Amino acid sequence: MINLGPEFLYLAGFFLIVLPLQLYLFRQLQSYIKEQVKEVELVRKLLFALGCLFIVMQLTALWRGLFGLNIGDPYSQLVRGFFTAASIWAVGSIGAAAIFLVYNLFQRFNPLSRAPVAATPDPARREFLKKSVGVAAAAPFMVSGYGALLERRKFEVDHFAIPVPGLSSELAHLTVVQLTDIHVGPFMPPEELAEYVEAVNRLKPDIIALTGDFVTGSENEVGPCVESLAQLQPRYGVFACMGNHDVYARAEDKLERLFAEKGIQTLRNNAKSIRIAGSKLSVLGIDDLERGHSDLRRALTVCEKDPGEVKVLLSHRPEIFPEAAKGDIDLVLSGHYHGGQVKLGPAAPNLSVARLITPYAEGLFRLARAGHDGKTAHLFVSRGIGITGVPIRINCPPQIAHLRLIKA
Repeated sequence: MINLGPEFLYLAGFFLIVLPLQLYLFRQLQSYIKEQVKEVELVRKLLFALGCLFIVMQLTALWRGLFGLNIGDPYSQLVRGFFTAASIWAVGSIGAAAIFLVYNLFQRFNPLSRAPVAATPDPARREFLKKSVGVAAAAPFMVSGYGALLERRKFEVDHFAIPVPGLSSELAHLTVVQLTDIHVGPFMPPEELAEYVEAVNRLKPDIIALTGDFVTGSENEVGPCVESLAQLQPRYGVFACMGNHDVYARAEDKLERLFAEKGIQTLRNNAKSIRIAGSKLSVLGIDDLERGHSDLRRALTVCEKDPGEVKVLLSHRPEIFPEAAKGDIDLVLSGHYHGGQVKLGPAAPNLSVARLITPYAEGLFRLARAGHDGKTAHLFVSRGIGITGVPIRINCPPQIAHLRLIKA
């Protein structure tokens, strides 16, 4: 089986979807300019400016398709600003093109829109329809700008109670804070990550779980990421597993080494038990299910040498959940899908691209564990704090998850 890298998939999507829609939108705007502007020389200048704008806005997409998000280190404000503007344009222009396409198809195939030949045309009505479509076509740019400039930075701290049958008093109300899909890089500079670290520390967590995708696409991003995360202050420890972007960047070994220097324990198909008063909690971690070499059985074998009362598994991708539930895992913490980044509505079940890919796009899930007297395994999938693809979140703000164990 051939594994296609993210750059190839991004480039394929650009040529098959984005570029045709860009050309279609250009033709629509070209027709509008020729219809509204009567001076030939002004039309020529406007079309030249419009063509330059379209070409410039495609440069970042081509760069990312050819070279990924390795756009220089450190990432300057100018470079980040240009990539952000191009991303706003990309999402907004695709939405605008789709609106024009639907309108034109409706006009062509709707029998009510074709008046009899003898009927007198209504110029005012036609002009009103054109202006209405123009306003509607501008809406995707406004929504895209909001998602890139505002919602992407407005993170939420969400609280969840995880019921565990027979939980001892020593572990009752123990708290775990999860950060995932950090993606340090062009759209997550260290100073922005520091804001998340401060928010996590204010929660005074017992344990902090980091579930992968620390970097975006370059090994050079490891150092700034680790330095920021080294400021986390849990009561019992910080534990991490790797994600697919860490594999893409070939940064796993460097991350593991620098994390160890800062006291962060990386669990790569491994487990660690923590003594808490008179009880113990086991934290297990596996590598990425697709890009890494995940081995849950090995992690469970290590755990059995010093088993805890509660077992928490860190897995970047949530699809391990059914297997983990059979392996006596109480709680799985995952990310990967960012909640879809763009959703039709703010509720977790609302439609997004992630919902078309996985049953575990975001939120809390439960599975009954066969042969365990009605015990339930839980999976929590976080929306994460970073972005990938385009730096936009709509109805899907970044998330810090604060989970508390309670007795069922």
